[in-house]
Amino acid sequence: MQFSLSIATFVLAITASAAPNSKRQNIITSGDNMQGSIFQFGDPAPARQSLYTVGACGLSTYFPNAVDPNMPLVAMPAAVFDQYGAAQHNQLCAKIITMTHNGVTRQAAIADRNSFDSIDMTLDLWQAFGGHDGDGTIIQGFSWYISQ
Repeated sequence: MQFSLSIATFVLAITASAAPNSKRQNIITSGDNMQGSIFQFGDPAPARQSLYTVGACGLSTYFPNAVDPNMPLVAMPAAVFDQYGAAQHNQLCAKIITMTHNGVTRQAAIADRNSFDSIDMTLDLWQAFGGHDGDGTIIQGFSWYISQ
């Protein structure tokens, strides 16, 4: 009986590991230990507007209505962004990034390219991860993934 139970447990473990994780299906790219930075201090609405209208993706022109207007926006590091095309032709534009830091998970839409080696974010997202308005330090240690 113990042998049968061991086999059943083994089969269940293999089946569970082969089952797709519904939250992480259709991953385009992902990473660990990424830095996070703030795009602009103060009210997040003007920063969102700026990223939406003049960010590299051109969300307002090339992706109208593709992003919820209340969704936080981010600029991806050039080292990541540039692998997927240029400007509005970039495959990451308007995609959703899921970011986790110290047990906090949030989502944002990709709107721009950041020349620095960090994910640049609007204040509302920055504060969710423990940043403070006026604090321009870098937050270390984000894990993230971008899905279709």
